[in-house]
Amino acid sequence: MKQGPGQMRKALLFTTFAAGLAMFPAPAFAADDQALLTRIEQMERALSDLKARLEQTEGRSVQPASGPDREQPSAEPPRYRGVTPRASPPVLSDTSIHIAGYADASLALFDRESGAGSSFGSATFNPALYVQYRDLVLMESELEIAVNQEGETELELEFAQLDFLLHDNVTLVAGKFLSPVGQFQERLHPSWINRLADAPPGFGHDGVQPTAEMGLQLRGGIPLGRSRVTYALAVGNGPRLNGAGGVMTEGFGGDDNGNKAISGRIGFLPVPYFEVGASLLRARVRGPAGEGGDAHVEGAPLTIASEEEEEGVGLPATDVDYNLWGVDAAYTRGPWDVRFEYLRAGRDSISIPMEEGGSMELLPRLRLTAWYGQLAYRLSGLTRHPVLGNFEPVVRYGEYKIDGLDELKEEAQEKRFDLGLNYWFAPSIVLHSAFQIRRFTGRHADDDRRDSRALFKLAYGF
Repeated sequence: MKQGPGQMRKALLFTTFAAGLAMFPAPAFAADDQALLTRIEQMERALSDLKARLEQTEGRSVQPASGPDREQPSAEPPRYRGVTPRASPPVLSDTSIHIAGYADASLALFDRESGAGSSFGSATFNPALYVQYRDLVLMESELEIAVNQEGETELELEFAQLDFLLHDNVTLVAGKFLSPVGQFQERLHPSWINRLADAPPGFGHDGVQPTAEMGLQLRGGIPLGRSRVTYALAVGNGPRLNGAGGVMTEGFGGDDNGNKAISGRIGFLPVPYFEVGASLLRARVRGPAGEGGDAHVEGAPLTIASEEEEEGVGLPATDVDYNLWGVDAAYTRGPWDVRFEYLRAGRDSISIPMEEGGSMELLPRLRLTAWYGQLAYRLSGLTRHPVLGNFEPVVRYGEYKIDGLDELKEEAQEKRFDLGLNYWFAPSIVLHSAFQIRRFTGRHADDDRRDSRALFKLAYGF
């Protein structure tokens, strides 16, 4: 058994005491008392000297706890010959970087009436970069790299914004951001999040729903017990008109009329898995300039003569109002994904230069309406089978209606029915397959108004 210093000290004293007794022979019973006392005193002095020596020995073997004479240990670890000293751990950075995005490739099979039998769709790659500095600011950006039907590579900036985290309930956004109007464009358009292989009619590029805005935005959420109210209010350069009088909402880097667009959305979540929302956009748009003209130069409103002018009523100018409103709802609980969205937009009558130049042409009021309803159900809610549970049937019906622009109406007005089946290889890897029936209701009776096709798209979000 291991003995402590105190036990060793007692044992040593006992041994020394016994040795002292051996050094002095025991007195005879006949000796007098004075001789016995003298021997005891000698033994006590010997024990005192031995005790002092032991205390000095223990003092040299144990370092004092503190004192001026105590040698301080070195702050650096001991260096060994041939061994590089270990570097101190790095300080954690205040900046965090995250790379995300998605990619997809598609295949379309057409019926015989549409001409082409099959076509591999354009492959797209959308890398996104997120850089955050502490809890103060977040930079977000996304590029879209795609190959078009002619084999050319197209590069487009989807969004690039700075998010200033002012408060738990308030974020200030500056730059080019996805439009907060509606739900699909801001939340659902990535191919691995969208439940079908393409966007609903009127909700993709060149549709009713704005795609992006350039400006400032305030957004956030306010808790109300178990409920929550979300909001987004944006001010930006607003939409523009193309040469045919259609409205473009791509997030332009300049304002062609000096009037800023106001847009936003407010949502209410009574429970976390159910949301209803309402959206609004108010802006002014300027007609395109004629040949050799400059649409960015401020000038007096232009009108053209008509029968109405005789009654003192002039025709619309080249700057007119464009307004949009909409409602949406979403139920996403467990395997269910149920959505509805409705948007209605209108541009007032506007005067634009004719293609020949010189004279003005009147475009009538433009009315755009788009809506869709969608239901998706993941079979994992019915079975735990490792294969069957990954399937997800989807049904969607949507309409896009155009009034006031015949060219756009003939090209894009349609009613569409989609019946799809998804297979999820992983939470962010999905194979979309759908049978689609389209009726182009704006075309002439002698034109091909019906189109049916099968779509397949493999999408990967990372």
